Amino acid sequence: MSDTTRQLTTATDVGSDAIATLALTVYSIVVAAGFARVFSGWEFFDNLVVVAVVGHGAAFVLRRFGTPVWIAFPVTLAALVWLVGAMFYRDTFTLLLPTSETWAVFRLELDVVGDNFRTQVAPVEFLYGWNVLSAIGVAAAVLLADTFAFRAFARAEALVPGGVLFVFVAALGTDRSRIASTMALVAAGVVATVVLRQHHAPAQSATIGVPRPLFARVLPVAAGSALSVALVAGFVGPRLPGADAEALYDTKGGNGGDVTEVISPLVDIRSRLTNRSETELFVVAADGDSYWRSSALPKFDGRTWGLPERGLDRADGAIAQGTEGSIDIRQQITISALGGALLPAAADPIAATGAGDLRDDLRFNEDSATLVKTGGDLERGDVFDILSASPRYDAATLSGASSNDPGDPIYFELPDDFPSSIADTTRQVTAGAASNYEIALTLQNWFRSEFDYSLEIQEGHGNNEIEAFLRNRVGYCEQFAGSYAAMMRSIGIPARVAVGFTQGANDGAGNYSVLGRNAHAWPEVWFDGIGWVPFEPTPGRGAPNAQDYTGVEPQQDDGPAGGAEGAGPTTTVAPAPASTVLDANGVPVPTTVPDRPTPVPEQDTPAPAAPVTPVDDGFSVPWRPLALLAFIGFVLALPELVRRLRRAAITDPKDRLGHLWTRATDALRDVGVGYRPDLTPTEAATATSATFPLAARPMRSLADVVTQVAFAPDGDDRLGQEGVLGTSTLQSATSWCRQVEQAVADTVGPLRRVRRYFTIWN
Repeated sequence: MSDTTRQLTTATDVGSDAIATLALTVYSIVVAAGFARVFSGWEFFDNLVVVAVVGHGAAFVLRRFGTPVWIAFPVTLAALVWLVGAMFYRDTFTLLLPTSETWAVFRLELDVVGDNFRTQVAPVEFLYGWNVLSAIGVAAAVLLADTFAFRAFARAEALVPGGVLFVFVAALGTDRSRIASTMALVAAGVVATVVLRQHHAPAQSATIGVPRPLFARVLPVAAGSALSVALVAGFVGPRLPGADAEALYDTKGGNGGDVTEVISPLVDIRSRLTNRSETELFVVAADGDSYWRSSALPKFDGRTWGLPERGLDRADGAIAQGTEGSIDIRQQITISALGGALLPAAADPIAATGAGDLRDDLRFNEDSATLVKTGGDLERGDVFDILSASPRYDAATLSGASSNDPGDPIYFELPDDFPSSIADTTRQVTAGAASNYEIALTLQNWFRSEFDYSLEIQEGHGNNEIEAFLRNRVGYCEQFAGSYAAMMRSIGIPARVAVGFTQGANDGAGNYSVLGRNAHAWPEVWFDGIGWVPFEPTPGRGAPNAQDYTGVEPQQDDGPAGGAEGAGPTTTVAPAPASTVLDANGVPVPTTVPDRPTPVPEQDTPAPAAPVTPVDDGFSVPWRPLALLAFIGFVLALPELVRRLRRAAITDPKDRLGHLWTRATDALRDVGVGYRPDLTPTEAATATSATFPLAARPMRSLADVVTQVAFAPDGDDRLGQEGVLGTSTLQSATSWCRQVEQAVADTVGPLRRVRRYFTIWN
C-alpha cells in the first residue's frame, strides 16, 4: 500500500478517531473531577462533564466533516461559550441567545471572584462566579487538548492543558480525594497517550494471523500501563520523604490560617466561623443572655461597612444613659484568645471599667456603641466589668414609630454607584407593608425564607457582592446583614450593621463560653423615640429577648461548647490595619479599628434587578438547551444516517459494486471530471487521470474490477473471494471508492463540502 493510499485510508478511519476522542474525553472528565478539592459536594461535576463531552464531541464532528482548523477552532469555541452561558445564565437568554444582561451578570460575578480570589479558602460552593470560572477552565483545557491532539498530531503534549489545570486546582484546594484523583488522572493520561500514539502511528497490516482492530490492539497495553503507573503513584507518592511536609508557599489563604484579630469591619467573621470555630475567644459571666456586640458600623462606601473617624471618651464608670424599659445585664468579660481592640458587650453599655491596669486603657464611642482597648490589643486574661441597659421592644410600639432622625445623615448614605436594581428589589419585596416596622420585618422574613446559609462562599459585602448574593441566594451573616442594611437605606430607612457574637454556650451558672463559631453580624434599624432595633435576617440565628417583635426564637450554632480558659488552641494574633480615633481632647489614640482594605472595582454595567421568586442557581444540567443541541446534532447526522441505511439495504454484490462506481463518478463530477454515458470504465479512469490525478490510482483499480465483473460469466464474478491480504474484492472496491471521495473532499472548499454532505443521499 502506497503512502498516499495509507493516508487516505487512515483519514477515513472513524473508529480510530472515535476511540482516541473517547480516551481524551475521559481524561478531561478526570480533570473536571479534580475540582472536588475546591468545591463542596459534587453538584459541580455533571456541569463540567457536559462541558468536556460537548467540547470534544463538537471537535470530533467537525473533524469528520473535514473542517479546517481555522474554522473548527472558533466554531468549537463558540459552542462552548454558548453552553457555559446556557448552563449558568439561561434565565438571561432571549430566543436561546445570550443578551447584554448575560454579559452584565457575567461581569458582576467575575468581579466578585476577582475581589476575593486571593483571600478565599476552599471549599467553596458551586456559585458566585466560581461555577463559571471552573467551566471556563475546563472548556479551555478541552479546546486546547483536542486541537493539540488532532490538529498538531500531539500525544502526551495534548495532556498538558488539563494537567496544568488539575495542578492549579490542587494547589488551591483541600486534601479531599487527593490520592484517588491523582491516581485517576495518571491512569487516564497513560491511556490517552497510548491511544493517541497508536492513532497517529502509520497503519500497518498484519502479515501473520487475522488483523485486529485498534481497540483490541491498544486496550490491553493502555489498561495495563495505566493500572501499573497509577498504583505506583498512589502507593509510592504519599510515602516519599517530605510528602506530608508543609508547603514551601501557602496558596490557601493570604495569612496562613492566622486571622486578623479585629471584628470591625466584618473582615474577620468568616475566618472565625471556619478557621477558629472551636477556639474559645472569651467568657462572659452575666445575669442575662444577649448577643455580645463589638461595634455598630454606620459607614458604607460601596465596598465595605466600617467605622468613620469618631472621638473616644474614657470609659471608667458611667458612660451612657439607658433607655426607658430596658433591663440591666451585668457582665464580667474574660479574654481568652480574642485579640484586636474591640470589646464585645451586651447592648447598650452604660458603664464599663477594666480590671487593674486596664482602667486607663478602655475607651467608648456612644454613636457606634463601641468599646475600645487602647494602647494595645486585647490579651489573654484581660478582665472587664460591663453594665448594659438591654432594651426591650414590642411590635405595637414599633408599628407606630417613624424613622426620620437617627441623629446623623451617615445612616442614610449610600455610594453614588449603588445599583438601582437593589432598591427596585427592596420595593418589590416589601410592597404592601404599611409601616417601617412592617417593611423591616418583611425584609427579614424574606431573607430567612428564600435564602440559604452557607460558609462555603467568598467573603465580602460591597455593591458587587450584594448583587451576587441577591442573585444566588446563598451566604452567611456578613452578606445577610450587609445586604439588609443597604437595602433598607435604599428606600430611605436608616440602618447600620452590628458586629459581634451570639450568646455562646451557657454552663447553667451564667457563664457563657463564646467560640469562634459564635462570630456574627446583624442589622439594626432606627426608629424615632426608640433607638436602634436589631433584626435577624440570617437563617439559623435568633437574638435572645427579641422574639416578641422579630418572631424568631433564640438560635445559634449548636456545635459543641468550648472548654475553660486555655482549652482552645493557641493562635498567633495578626496585627490589624489601623484607623484614626481621637480621645476626648482630640489627641489621636493608637488602636485598631479598620475599614476593610481590599477595594472592589466599580462596576460599569449594573446587573439587572434580582427577581423575588427563587432563582435557579445552575446546579442542574440545562436539559432544554441540551435537548436542542441533541436535536441539532440529529439533523446534522441525518444525511449520513440515511446514506448508511440505504447502502446497507443493497445486498447483491454486483449491485453494491455498481453503487460504488456511481458514488465515485458522482464525487469526481464536483471537481470537473466529465463522464459521457458511452465511456467504458477504463476510459472513465483515463479521463480521471487527465483531469484529477490525485484520484487516478483508486479510480483505475475500481474501473478494472467493474470491467472484470461486467464481462465475467454469471456467478463467476469472484467479488467475495479474499485475496492475499485477507480482504475480498468487494471490500477493496469499497476502500477505493472511499479514497476517491476523500480526495475530492480534501480538494473542494468548505461550502461545497457542506453542500455535498447535505445533498448526496446515496
